[in-house]
Amino acid sequence: MPEMSRCWVCHRALEEITAAVDTETQEERELKKQLSQVSWTKTKFIESADLWRKTLPRDFKDMDFQFIASNATQFSSIKGLAEVLDAKKLMVDWLSDASSRLRKGGEDMHGLPELAPLEKSDGESLVKTLDQFEARSRRTIQPDAHREGYASAFDGLKLFEGLEFLIAQGVLYYDVRTQLLNFAMARAVAKKPKTSMRMIQANGYPPVQVCSVCETLMVGLRAPERRMAEPVATPEAAEAPSKLAEEPVEKAAEPEMVAVPAVAAITESEGVSPAVAEIMNKIGPATKEAPKTRGLHEHRATEEWDEVVKRQAQEK
Repeated sequence: MPEMSRCWVCHRALEEITAAVDTETQEERELKKQLSQVSWTKTKFIESADLWRKTLPRDFKDMDFQFIASNATQFSSIKGLAEVLDAKKLMVDWLSDASSRLRKGGEDMHGLPELAPLEKSDGESLVKTLDQFEARSRRTIQPDAHREGYASAFDGLKLFEGLEFLIAQGVLYYDVRTQLLNFAMARAVAKKPKTSMRMIQANGYPPVQVCSVCETLMVGLRAPERRMAEPVATPEAAEAPSKLAEEPVEKAAEPEMVAVPAVAAITESEGVSPAVAEIMNKIGPATKEAPKTRGLHEHRATEEWDEVVKRQAQEK
C-alpha cells in the first residue's frame, strides 16, 4: 500500500490537517440552529394541518375559500379558522412575494432580506422548485399571475380544497426556507480557508510538498520590512518652516578643502622624550583633513601620556 502523502514541514496527511483546522464557525452554528428550528416548525405545522382538517365544519364545505377568508369576522365561529388565516398570511403571502421577486430578479430581490445575497444559480434553483409545485397543482402561487393552463392561486376553490392548497403551500414555504439556509451554509463554508497540498521549490532546493496551513504560517510569520524611524515632531520643529519662510537665511559658504601632505610620524624632536615619540608613532600620521572628534586611539594616547608624566615626576 503506498504511503500517504504528507507535508514536508508538519509531516501531517491532508486528512489529518482537515480534521484539525476545519472547525465549525459561529456563522455555521447559527445556520444549523436555524435549520433545526425550521425543521421543528414544519413538523408542528403538519400536526396543526391534520387538526384543521378535522375541526373545520362540514356545513361550510361548499362555500368559496376566498369568500370565507375575506370575511373572517362573519365566520369567527368556525373553530381553527383564525389559525388557518394566520398561516396564510405568514407563509402563503411570503411565498407569493418571493415568487414574484425571484422571477423578476435584479434589484427586486433586495425587497426580501433572504433573497438579496443569492447567487444567480441559487435563484434559478428556487424558481425551478416553485415551477414544479405550480405544475403539480396547476395553479400559480401569485394571485395576480396569469399563465395559460394554470388557475390563479385560490380562485374557484371550496373551503376544504382551499385548505389543502394552503397546507401544500405551507410545506413548500418551509422547503424554500430550508433551501435558503442551505445556500447560506454553502456560502459560509466557502469563506473558510481550504486545506490542500502542493509542491513548492525555494532558493534552489528540490521541490517539497507543503500543506496550505504551513505555507500560510510561513508567509504570515515572515519578518516585517525594516523601516527607518521617523523623527518625532516637536513644537519647535513645527514652527520652524513658518519662521524660515518669513526670514530668508543666507546660505553659509562651504569651507574650502585644501590638500595638505601627510606629516611623517615623529621619531625624534626637541623637548619630546623617546616614550612620547613612540606613542606618536603608534598613532600614525595626521592630516589637516582628519576629523576633530576623539577617536579610540586618542583616548589610549591620553591615558598613556598621563602615565608617562606621572612616571617622569616620580623619577625627578
